[in-house]
Amino acid sequence: MSSIYEQIASLPPEKRELFEMMLMEQGVDLSQIMIVPQKRDGKPFPLSYSQQRLWFLDQMEPGSPLYNIPSALRVHGRLDADALRRSFNEIIRRHEVLRTTFATENDQPVQIIADKLEIDVPVIPVEEDNPQKAEEAVHRLAVEEALQPFDLQKGPLLRVKLLRLKEDDHVMLVTMHHIVSDNWSTGLFVHEFLQLYPAFAAGKPSPLPDPAVQYADFAFWQRKWLSGKTLENQVSYWREKLAGLPPVLDLPTDRPRPAYQTYNGDYITFPIDGKLTEHLQELARKEDVTPFMILLAAFDILLAKYSGQEDIPVGTPVANRNRSETENMIGFFVNTLVLRADLSGNPSFTALLKQVKEATLGALAHQDVPFETLVEALQPERDMSHPPLFQVMFVLNNAPVAELELPGLRFELMEIENKTAKFEIILNITERKDGLSGKLEFNTDLYNRETMQRLIEHYLRLLEAAVKNPGAPLSELDILSEEEKNVLLELARPPRIYNESLCIHNMFEQTAKKTPAAVALRVADEALTYETLNKQANQLAHYLLQNGLQCGQFVGVCAERSSGMLVSLLAVLKAGGIYLPLDPNYPADRLNYMLEDSGADFLITQEKFVSTFSTDRRNVVLLDGHREKIEAGESTNPEVKLNGDDPAYIIYTSGSTGKPKGVIVQHQAIADHCADMRDHYKLTAEDNVLQFAALNFDASLEQILPPLITGATVVMREEEIWPPADFHRKVEEYDLTVINPPTAYWAQLAGEWAAHPERVPHNRVRLVIVGGDRMRSDALEKWQRTAMKDVPLLNAYGPTETVITASTYEIPPDFDAPSLPIGRQRANREFYVVDRHLKLVPRGIPGELLIGGSALARGYHNRPDLTGERFIANPFGKGRVYRTGDLVKWNADGQLEFLGRVDQQVKIRGFRIELGEIESLLQSHEAVKEAVVAAKEDEEGEKKLVAYYVAAGDSAPTAQELRDFLKKELPDYMVPAIYMPLDTMPLSPAGKINRNALPEPESLRAQIQTEYVAPRTPSEEKLAEMVKEVLKIEKVGVFDNFFELGGHSMMATQVVSRIRDEFDVELSLRTLFENPTIDGIARAITEEQAAMQDEEELEKMLDELEGLSDEEIKRMLEDE
Repeated sequence: MSSIYEQIASLPPEKRELFEMMLMEQGVDLSQIMIVPQKRDGKPFPLSYSQQRLWFLDQMEPGSPLYNIPSALRVHGRLDADALRRSFNEIIRRHEVLRTTFATENDQPVQIIADKLEIDVPVIPVEEDNPQKAEEAVHRLAVEEALQPFDLQKGPLLRVKLLRLKEDDHVMLVTMHHIVSDNWSTGLFVHEFLQLYPAFAAGKPSPLPDPAVQYADFAFWQRKWLSGKTLENQVSYWREKLAGLPPVLDLPTDRPRPAYQTYNGDYITFPIDGKLTEHLQELARKEDVTPFMILLAAFDILLAKYSGQEDIPVGTPVANRNRSETENMIGFFVNTLVLRADLSGNPSFTALLKQVKEATLGALAHQDVPFETLVEALQPERDMSHPPLFQVMFVLNNAPVAELELPGLRFELMEIENKTAKFEIILNITERKDGLSGKLEFNTDLYNRETMQRLIEHYLRLLEAAVKNPGAPLSELDILSEEEKNVLLELARPPRIYNESLCIHNMFEQTAKKTPAAVALRVADEALTYETLNKQANQLAHYLLQNGLQCGQFVGVCAERSSGMLVSLLAVLKAGGIYLPLDPNYPADRLNYMLEDSGADFLITQEKFVSTFSTDRRNVVLLDGHREKIEAGESTNPEVKLNGDDPAYIIYTSGSTGKPKGVIVQHQAIADHCADMRDHYKLTAEDNVLQFAALNFDASLEQILPPLITGATVVMREEEIWPPADFHRKVEEYDLTVINPPTAYWAQLAGEWAAHPERVPHNRVRLVIVGGDRMRSDALEKWQRTAMKDVPLLNAYGPTETVITASTYEIPPDFDAPSLPIGRQRANREFYVVDRHLKLVPRGIPGELLIGGSALARGYHNRPDLTGERFIANPFGKGRVYRTGDLVKWNADGQLEFLGRVDQQVKIRGFRIELGEIESLLQSHEAVKEAVVAAKEDEEGEKKLVAYYVAAGDSAPTAQELRDFLKKELPDYMVPAIYMPLDTMPLSPAGKINRNALPEPESLRAQIQTEYVAPRTPSEEKLAEMVKEVLKIEKVGVFDNFFELGGHSMMATQVVSRIRDEFDVELSLRTLFENPTIDGIARAITEEQAAMQDEEELEKMLDELEGLSDEEIKRMLEDE
């Protein structure tokens, strides 16, 4: 401060008060130009805004060491312990904040400043002869000290310990709580110590003048100055800059996000190459930016590449000492700014730099708004699983380091292993004279160390690419090394190549010739040998040819599940037609659309289905009505010339326009696939293979054709899906060896067999293949409890466009990971995982799956536009790839994990939601038999989760029961808003849960907005009064959310304080956040009171036991 300010600050309180009045008469507010010392009349001081945030966090996590600031100094040379102790106590005397504790008065936290405080500096001998063991002991003691919590109410909030290894070798451990200090303060602390210690060691007085103002004065000034118009002007800037901020940066994690934010952490240090630092500094000069801006811009890009988002919020700390009075003041001044980057439009790095520069300078100009005030002003939706506004932080440490030397003493800074993480990821870059170095802190409940090590490597590679080629668009700035690319390309390659020389029907003909008497098909009471099946198929093929069927013409087949359906399939292929399956259970309009769209010239059906179709322009072949004519025809194999590129079949799948689209697959692709499945499933002539899928699904072809080229028996289920309770009888009746239920039906079997072990089939089942939908962990856990757990279980995945099953994963019997892989690609397929720019993404990072190789469909019938959009040139090799639209990632084991659809990602509050995780947990509730969760849009277009469930017993659990159950395990954003009980789950003809048939809630918003329910008990009435007083509102219902009514963190602390006084219970602040309604708080109070009563009862019983003699105890035991 200049001399005039020092003169004003040194005025006696009465004179200063008079001086302020004189200034006010002239329209000058002294607090606007300087921090004025306040009267020390014994009254407590308010907390600064920063202190208030840490006090609040301490209320949420009492006794947490998260905000400890530990320092360790190795001291070489003979140390004067008395001078050391005096030096620390003099610093405490000089800075009131180090003698401060915190209390609550009138529901508000306050600072209590002790007139005098002296601490002891215990000397702890480290008695180890072995130097290595001595260092290990030092390390252990330093970590223990760093993790020792402080009590903000009792203090002191500074500890000093001296570890003594030798007479001239010590380690000084200094730990302060962040609420009274920060990194700048640590530097001041060391600076003052280096001046005080030599003076006291020499018997001299302190050479330092007393501070003119103290931290409490700053807190008082901040509260007065930062209010009204001054605050609103600053907040307005942030409102504009952070409008529409994404609720969360959804980075891929190694483990599911816990329901409540945790702080377990680790860190990795890393060097930054000297040449890279030089290039960075050159670019900074050229673009007129700071190294901070370049380092942050590169970090923004990395986060965008990892998350797939283009709107990136990152927190960064600022010293916030922009007033001269605070420069030499110990205390907690640091503020946190939110720097937002927009990476949409694929800008160049230099363009992003300009944006980051503008954002940084604007933020620094408005840095006075405390972060906690900003949160209260913006009111982001509360979620206990992550911090508000940002989850990732970037820190540049560029403060000069003081020379740590005194006559006869040499100091050396030591790193203390701090196993905490305040945020999910914090990237620290330190700038020193000799260059840059880095440290990455991360939350170990979310990330593995290996993942974070890769992130560091990607950051450095990205930084290098950016400074070398700043004009490049962000998509061209690669994060992958050549080695990583080669590993990913190796992962992409097919494990095996098939190139069958025969069409699939010719392969069947060969099998029929080898094993004519073997049973090829069983359906209900009917059985056909290979010879009979081949003969009937030949007869129908010749009939088609005689009626004018030409190669490459479409033939619709609509028949009930019977031998006729299978005969028709083979006949169409033999005659050179293109097989088009039509499910008679489908609506007539849909069936006719498929016939019209395909241009089918022929329709094979049964008399009872003829009226379904418009058949004026088609040749109609009736399996029943034309039987005699068909059976009168030739029975030899037709001689039809086909090659591998000729179409074999067309399967219609759902289209985004509402109209189904036809996928055409060639003969070569289906022949190669069936040969691969035959070998992969190890099929033999001894197998009886279940044909479960609806016949218009491509899965049915995989359940029919591989067995038929092997000599095995296909067992086709009847029209009605077998009830899970009867499935074991069917398995035993048909002696099934390979079963292949769709996922939803398999889940029902798992539940049935886990509940009724006697219903597990006892026969030769040797393989179970499950596909068509995501496999749920709760169903797998039930399966693993059954006798089927040791039977190989395959999780199968594959779009119709890539010929049925594209990948499989054999699930180990003891599998227990949070995400179930879909495995590795099958033969003739290449798997690439890419970002939106079709660039390869690293392992662990979500991206779209591209499937290449020869096992691709030709494309979409009559849809050249869609074919060109979905089947594109292979960016990494020859041929084409199919854009699946599926979001996947490679895991650490080189297996693929399915995450959802790229275009239909369920996102709630910015988080990518795994519906299966919610469904699994919901289904683990003892009163729930089945559960499905769907995302529905409310009337305002906002997505809400709806849980549909079937009760396990006669009475369904209430929505509140299920909500409370889920909230114990899941983050708030994953807890459904609506709960709808159903009698049964709707199933599709294929046995999948038909999500489209789930009933629509009448009005989502009406159901979500709770109706007013008045307090029902005296406790609820008292709580409602408290909440009304704190929030200054007239009415509150027992189910109204405290935070949605306008409450914030400090108001929550007031409620907790009043609860303590009124109900005489110690309810934690966290409890209110977890139960933010009158109903929830009342229940929490009741539970706490019951626990206290139980404790009192136990104490009473112990007191009674204390008064009993040994004889009385023995007698009482004998009486029992």
